[in-house]
Amino acid sequence: MGNFIIPFLVLLLTDKLGYSVTVAGSLAMGVTGTYLLGSFLGGKLSDILGHKRVMVVGELIGALLLIYCGFVSDSPVLVPAFLCGAYFFIGLALPASNALVADLSHVKNRDAVMSLSYLAYNFGSALGPIIAGYLFWKHTEWIFFGNGLAALFGVLIIAIFIQVQPETEATNESELEQAVSGSVWTVLQARPRLLFFTFLCGLLCYSLNQMTMASPLYLSHIFGETGPVLFGQLMTYACVLVVLITPLLMKLTSSKTETISLAYAGLMFAFGYLLVMLYPTIPIHFLAWLFLSAGEVLLSTKEGVYLANNSPSSHRGRIQGVLVTLRNVLLMPSFIVIGYLIDNYGYRFTWFSVIAISIFAAIGFCFMNANNSKQASLVIEKYS
Repeated sequence: MGNFIIPFLVLLLTDKLGYSVTVAGSLAMGVTGTYLLGSFLGGKLSDILGHKRVMVVGELIGALLLIYCGFVSDSPVLVPAFLCGAYFFIGLALPASNALVADLSHVKNRDAVMSLSYLAYNFGSALGPIIAGYLFWKHTEWIFFGNGLAALFGVLIIAIFIQVQPETEATNESELEQAVSGSVWTVLQARPRLLFFTFLCGLLCYSLNQMTMASPLYLSHIFGETGPVLFGQLMTYACVLVVLITPLLMKLTSSKTETISLAYAGLMFAFGYLLVMLYPTIPIHFLAWLFLSAGEVLLSTKEGVYLANNSPSSHRGRIQGVLVTLRNVLLMPSFIVIGYLIDNYGYRFTWFSVIAISIFAAIGFCFMNANNSKQASLVIEKYS
């Protein structure tokens, strides 16, 4: 329910704090930069100190900093500064969080576990964006208070109720998940497909991010002051869709590899943004977001399943941290690029570029699927 800030970040920086689209994109890139720095550090810390411990501490400090932002919500300097601090610690918790889900599952049920986790997240956050849409203009401080309090409450639940028993984990591991020695770079050198996979996921994340980067600006451009309200409704609609379609999508893709499922995600992003570009009406936006939401589900679930199934348990946190950092490095320039494209070439050209990237990623995943079986066999032989 605390999904208040990120969907409205660029709109907050432009319409409430007075920045241009290009500068707002740069500041959003800065927030992303601190987030990826936290993710990079959090991976190794979580493998050393424990996945649960690092997740709880990171989320706790991030939540407190978000709450503080609510007291200075009109400050164009303090808000971006404290958002950077908050998302550094939230980033610190991310690889630990992903590794913890892998710890509590195994290869045979991981697809179901991660899809259920993602479904539960969206079920809880379905009300967040629509509430934030109505709070945006007159009660901006409650966007920060709501996000921070929800994160604080959630992390306390994890701290109290989630129990991890490391001694039972090894019995559930596949051959690719068996612990290995050496640094994270040694593991990645032996499994280069993880790097290529991360690059392609970065391209899909670039497309996915336009739901919260270009879309709110586009809606404000077309519909004026009702744009933020409509955007909040679309975000809530997307969350409801995720709850409804996740079981169906998991059933339909249960016999498909993760890479083929991600290729489907790229095609869904391309088709959704094509509809938005060609028919910018309210009904078509809701239809387009059906496809965009389906692509989001496949990306958010299948990426985690693939990484967990192909990472040794001894390096889960570090691999998550390094690969999330690399993926976000790809995303960082996107904020400036999208702002520049919108300011200088307009929305139609911008949507064309996003569609092209989505299709390119889909082709890359199809190519990767054709080579995955052979590469997996070589890795198993290397460590056996």
